[in-house]
Amino acid sequence: MEDENALNKSGVFNDGVWVIKKLRAFIPEDPFEVLVNGRPMGRARLLSLAKRVSNPSRFPQVFVLYSSGYLRLKPGADPTPPLPFGQSLVLGPAISGTSTSCPKKTLFFHPQLERVAIDTSQLNQNGTGRLLIRITASRANRLLKSGTTNQIMALTWLLTLEEPHDLATILHVAGTFEFTEDVIPDPMQARTFESVRLLQISTMFIDNVRHDVDALRLHVENDVVTLSYDSSLTNLLLPVTPRSLSPAMPVFDSIHSDDAGRPNGNTPSYRIRINSITGPTTGPIMVRAFFNSSRNLRHDNMGIWAFQQGPALIRKGTTGNIDYTVTAGVNAHSSLEAV
Repeated sequence: MEDENALNKSGVFNDGVWVIKKLRAFIPEDPFEVLVNGRPMGRARLLSLAKRVSNPSRFPQVFVLYSSGYLRLKPGADPTPPLPFGQSLVLGPAISGTSTSCPKKTLFFHPQLERVAIDTSQLNQNGTGRLLIRITASRANRLLKSGTTNQIMALTWLLTLEEPHDLATILHVAGTFEFTEDVIPDPMQARTFESVRLLQISTMFIDNVRHDVDALRLHVENDVVTLSYDSSLTNLLLPVTPRSLSPAMPVFDSIHSDDAGRPNGNTPSYRIRINSITGPTTGPIMVRAFFNSSRNLRHDNMGIWAFQQGPALIRKGTTGNIDYTVTAGVNAHSSLEAV
């Protein structure tokens, strides 16, 4: 949270309602090019989007985007103390396996962003409307620098950020991919629904006091299944008995349902609705979670992902699309249930 004067000094866009600015971020990924309405605005490792609330001098952040393809989203409410960010969405897809250039098993995980172009033409004078964010990932081979960078695909995304509301902010993600080399998803991890990850969430659960989220909720056929985390589930693939998402409602929630959760307080819950998938994957969508026994509060130790079965070999030139909607809500039981 910053006052209006500070934002005016550092912002790359400010129409009095929305403020976009570059922030410092000490991460190993290279900075990306920033454009606003076609105008070059330099390079950044972290981009912040904030929107004014009823108090005209206050601009709570609602969205941040890192050069590693991690993004964080939160509702537009402006409580005291300010609502913190919690879990991160990781732009994907991602694959665990081998490729032509990397014969050793690798998790081709997060992208390296190359270009972020923001279009404000659909914003209205009264602050309503939406922001369009077009993102391109770098195609450079970065395995020598980062063994988890996804460099086996050409990746682009169109993000549509709806006007934030006090209880929820909605982001639509339309991603496209093309494999730039032959890839073999790991067959053992395919059997445990880990190899082909349509999208991923990175967050933290250490115990019932220190966490960003405390449960996973799945919408399965004619039922809703809730898995509450506890320390006894460390180092297990969850749910222990996997269930596929309902084809009629392919939705899952990564939720913070209590008022605890040091160090980040009552962080937002995420609802993911998968709208469409094209490409080499087929079959039911499975959601998996895993958290390790790390006690380090500075690092996420939990991963959540949506899986769909891929072929034994994905050929160079294979293309596809993954479209989904992310809702960041203040209350896991009310603001998300209505979406």
